[in-house]
Amino acid sequence: MLNKSLLGVFFVTFIYLLAIFLKQPLEYVFNLQFLPLSLLSLILGIFFFNIFSLSSDIVEGREFIKKNILQLAIILLGIKISLAQLWRVSIESIFVIIITILLIFLTYILIKKIWPTQKDLSKLLAIGTSICGVTAILASSSILKSKDQDVAVAVLVVVLWGSLAVFTYPFFVELFFLTDMAKGIFLGVSIHDTSQVLAAAMVHNDLHPNQKTLEIATITKIIRNLFLLALIPILIVFNKSSKNKNKSKSVFVKIFNSIPLFVIGFILFVTFRSIMDIYFFNNEKWMQFLVMLEEIISILFGLALTALGASIDLRKIFNQGYAALLIGMTFSFVSLVSVTFLIFILGLNVL
Repeated sequence: MLNKSLLGVFFVTFIYLLAIFLKQPLEYVFNLQFLPLSLLSLILGIFFFNIFSLSSDIVEGREFIKKNILQLAIILLGIKISLAQLWRVSIESIFVIIITILLIFLTYILIKKIWPTQKDLSKLLAIGTSICGVTAILASSSILKSKDQDVAVAVLVVVLWGSLAVFTYPFFVELFFLTDMAKGIFLGVSIHDTSQVLAAAMVHNDLHPNQKTLEIATITKIIRNLFLLALIPILIVFNKSSKNKNKSKSVFVKIFNSIPLFVIGFILFVTFRSIMDIYFFNNEKWMQFLVMLEEIISILFGLALTALGASIDLRKIFNQGYAALLIGMTFSFVSLVSVTFLIFILGLNVL
């Protein structure tokens, strides 16, 4: 698999290096005070993979980086976070996540009544918007016995609105929120896919260097991903077509398979960091290792964001009917508004 994907890995790496090379000249030409490298990587990825017709090997390499390199970066990011920080963000964000999920599903019930012909697609879009984007859509589609066309359209629509959030929300949070907690929770809850949350947090970090917002956004999204553990059995219980003789076994298997391995790896690295800090908190070599690791994480995220941009097929997205785009926009808007209000109501924006 990796040997076959090497050409694509090199190609994505070339685009990322090109972004690094072009960053300063573009800042000068367009009279920009600062151009985020993460944003430029995304744009170049979109440009190259939508303009040129590329081989299947290059596409495989792109997917390898988008999935595996991103997950590795998230796991390694766990070593920069303590268990105390994980617990604090969990307490602060859990209520926002639950209420937002409930509001999106109430919106789904309303759309189902107004637009009954789109109820299956609406259900997938509600799941993708509220839980964890593409992963949640794919995990739930097998239980719901969704049509392949509905799954494909739901994935494309979630990618579209989540990608627009990547380009806009890093600027939005600076206008509306004051604290790192508010900014991180907003990015972690209101954006759909894990890769999109990390992309937006990286763009924000480039614009306003502050690792705290990135770390809080990552923790919040990890917690949100874990809601798949509740979603799978709920769908199995309420979906009549899933009843069968091996029901209990299938529930167990599906719940186990729904846990992303990078989530487990992230939590393990958080635990490892907390243990190491007990014994080596002021150790110079340990501090140097963390600084070096931060540089590695930054490069891995840069490659992953380039691959994310390269996976956005503009032609397929804009070929979708207005119904799917409108429903996806509605769910995204409900998420945006509910998270914003909850952050203010819960006092998370107070310095």
